[in-house]
Amino acid sequence: MTRRSFTRYVALAFFYFVGYFSRAPICFKRSAATRNERDIINEIYYEAINKSAEAFRRNGGLIDASMVSLGHGSKIRLWDYFGPSYNCISRERVGKIGDGGKWLCGVRTVLSRKFPCVVYSIGSKGEISFEQGIQEKLPHCEIHIFDPTLTSEQKKIVKDSLPNIQFYDLGLGAVDGDFIIKNRKALWTQRTKNVYPVQTLGTIMANLRHSWIDVLKVDIEGGEWAIFEKLFEEAQIIPATQIQIELHFLGDAKVVLSFFKSMKDKGFRVFSVEPNYYGRTAENARLMVEYSFIQVNDEGQIVWEEPSRTKLKLSEGI
Repeated sequence: MTRRSFTRYVALAFFYFVGYFSRAPICFKRSAATRNERDIINEIYYEAINKSAEAFRRNGGLIDASMVSLGHGSKIRLWDYFGPSYNCISRERVGKIGDGGKWLCGVRTVLSRKFPCVVYSIGSKGEISFEQGIQEKLPHCEIHIFDPTLTSEQKKIVKDSLPNIQFYDLGLGAVDGDFIIKNRKALWTQRTKNVYPVQTLGTIMANLRHSWIDVLKVDIEGGEWAIFEKLFEEAQIIPATQIQIELHFLGDAKVVLSFFKSMKDKGFRVFSVEPNYYGRTAENARLMVEYSFIQVNDEGQIVWEEPSRTKLKLSEGI
């Protein structure tokens, strides 16, 4: 057989088989319908939280108030029971590498196209790489920074570096008024003064005419527990899509457990956890942990928009 004849033979055979299979398309039988992405994400979430709950019970539960240090043996800490359980497909870090940056969800997929876009940054200590990252990636977003602890020099740096943001010499509180610091060992605050003006989240939002926050970053050096306890009591719906918060252990594991239960009950799921190694010693990683939460509805869909009118009973106008 010559090369030309062989080539003709192969071509005829190819077209024969193509014609044969085109009359009877091949179908792969599926044992079940293809699940969508949300179903898989929800399955992973429930499997993760159930596994953590079972491990917590099996390891002895709440042994003592200081178990964040003691844990359940040398290989597990209290924070380990609250690891990332929600898969945000478009998760990315905003801000510098190391202390200061935060993990956000949906920066390129949703927030880049969302109008209006509102970002609250509560507590900064003058470290503004996160806010600068927001301004670079999401220049259309409103950025509001709240921090009554800054020195005059730090305020100038913030305002000069971020001319388009709004800065408030004001803190977040469980009630409106003055917050008096009595124990600086329990609250890692700057030594600028002992009394700071604070307002509740409801009051702040009402004054700024906001009904929904897209990104709520909170780093208030141990003051978060009392504020969120009050918020859990009074807010039917917490008016934020995602919350980036640094948690500071103050010696009571019951407070930590109550916080995570309330966040879960309010529809918030953890999508990032990052120990803070950047204090005086690496031991801080046991006491300070960065968490990123995303709010979802009963079907597991991210709540990107205000559900209706926020049920926050903290001030007039909301």
